Amino acid sequence: MSIRAENAKMSFRSKEPYNFLRTKSKKSKAEKSSEAKQCSSSEKSKSSKADFMDHDFALYGRSGRRNTLPNLFPEGENLQSMMAKGKQKSQEDLTLPAIGKGSCRDEQPLPFLDSLIKRKNKLRQSFHGTLSSSLPSSNKLLMRHGTSGKNKKGSSSSSQPSSCENSPFMKRVESTGRFRRKDAEGSLDSNPSLPSTPNTETVETASISKSMTDESSDEPGGATMEGLARQALLAARVFHLIPVEKARERNFLQGRIASVSLMGKLELDKVLPQRELSIFIATWNMNGQQPPKDLNDLFLPADLEHVPDILVVGTQESYPDRTEWEVQIQETLGPSHVLFHSAVFGVLHICVFMRRDLIWFCSIPEEANVSTRTAAAFRTKGAVAIGFMLFGTSFLFICSHLTAHADKVKERVHDARRIIGSLELPKALPLRTKSKDATQNYDYVIWSGDLNFRLDQSREDVVQWACNDQAFPAEVPLILNGDQLRQVMEEGSAFNDFQEGPIHFPPTYKYDPGTDHFDTSSKRRTPAYTDRILFRSRLMHELKCKMYSSAHQVLTSDHKPVWALFSAKIRPGKDSVPLAGGQFNREVYMEGMKRRAAAMERRKGSSLICSVQ
Repeated sequence: MSIRAENAKMSFRSKEPYNFLRTKSKKSKAEKSSEAKQCSSSEKSKSSKADFMDHDFALYGRSGRRNTLPNLFPEGENLQSMMAKGKQKSQEDLTLPAIGKGSCRDEQPLPFLDSLIKRKNKLRQSFHGTLSSSLPSSNKLLMRHGTSGKNKKGSSSSSQPSSCENSPFMKRVESTGRFRRKDAEGSLDSNPSLPSTPNTETVETASISKSMTDESSDEPGGATMEGLARQALLAARVFHLIPVEKARERNFLQGRIASVSLMGKLELDKVLPQRELSIFIATWNMNGQQPPKDLNDLFLPADLEHVPDILVVGTQESYPDRTEWEVQIQETLGPSHVLFHSAVFGVLHICVFMRRDLIWFCSIPEEANVSTRTAAAFRTKGAVAIGFMLFGTSFLFICSHLTAHADKVKERVHDARRIIGSLELPKALPLRTKSKDATQNYDYVIWSGDLNFRLDQSREDVVQWACNDQAFPAEVPLILNGDQLRQVMEEGSAFNDFQEGPIHFPPTYKYDPGTDHFDTSSKRRTPAYTDRILFRSRLMHELKCKMYSSAHQVLTSDHKPVWALFSAKIRPGKDSVPLAGGQFNREVYMEGMKRRAAAMERRKGSSLICSVQ
């Protein structure tokens, strides 16, 4: 007697001994309800010995040999005979009754299949008890809500749980009560402190969801219990549920909240998983001219792989409408960054744009300025600086414009010393040191600007070298013979402990505005590297210069913008610092977003016109 296939193919050589039992068949609601009643009545009676039979023992027996399971086949048939008939009749599929249906084609009862269902129900109950004991009460609610969803095929995700009580994942749940990320081989990492971030948490969540979906597709009733456990524990990890007792133990006045503070290591690992920050620095002498409309070459150069976390822009001889300048930067960066703080001193301007999720972990920003020409009516020379803390790391950004002309080296050295000694920073930030030298008080200091140091060479030699002899970008760092800044730094006259990245770009001064030609006016200035970016860190190798270049595509000024990319190590801090509370310049942000939206509408309109033509 042959058994006709209805829904699924079966494999007798499966790795799992009872995979061939996982089949599906369609029945009416009335049949399902009657079978559910039959299952509940048989569960109460306990008359069949198969109710307590282990499925492994039923398949293999005491000797370890595979049994023929005569209860599953018509009288006189066994597994081998059915396989032989299946090969002879290749056009007909061989299918066993689905789990939970309780009858063959000839309506014979299957007590063994009923026992498997009961055993699964028992394992499910024990699983819920284990998971409930290892999770907080709020997590149980998440688990119950997580089990009510529908899988891909529309069936309830809680209708067919799997027996995963002895799985490796559940053993870790019972012992630790927390979810741990998966490694490349699919096992669970034993380190619970591994972070998941704005950058990796989304990827981790997606991979977990995919794994749960893959597991659920194997079960007739939907998601497996192991997958549901992953979902519940992941939800608990994302929401960071905090017990009340721990919250009562906090001391916000002293700031000793350890890892659970806003500036602590848990939040740091979530926001910056590698505890490393990317910083983009740009300096530009604008010559008082209006900037170009397209600033991608300056703030989003093609050499960058990702948009940096922080962008600091310092300008000298700035464009008079500073708000317009800031809005243009905001429009270029987009909604991912906001203007954290800006400061103005005369014609000097500096602004700090930051990834918008980082503003909650910053201290209040502090600013200071110094004029190196006290008697001058216009403040054209001097410095403006902004200092703040991010988590437990302090930053100081300085934008300066020093004395001009090639023979004024001593004056420039004097300007640098005056700036260092006159910047009254920090003010309210509880930094570890408070020296008269402001650059000694911060973990990281980045000094940029038109420092006005020249090359002690003739104009003809420099032009010949820059235009004919040397190709840019240079393959090796340039030596720059006669560079006044490097001579001053080597002598220790100024900028002690500061460093500069390797230079591969051509001179940034002086050009005919609107061109790439060196100065052809009557003054015929010698080309030089006047625009520079210097940096120092309190600890060695914690602040690294990754890139150092110029934006020679920008032609509006007689100077070329210079930019650098840094990576900085960040350490956790305490909430005792005066926090900024998520402040940013909302007006600049809204105007920048309006312009981006208007630009998108214009592009859409132009594309429609082109399609009609």
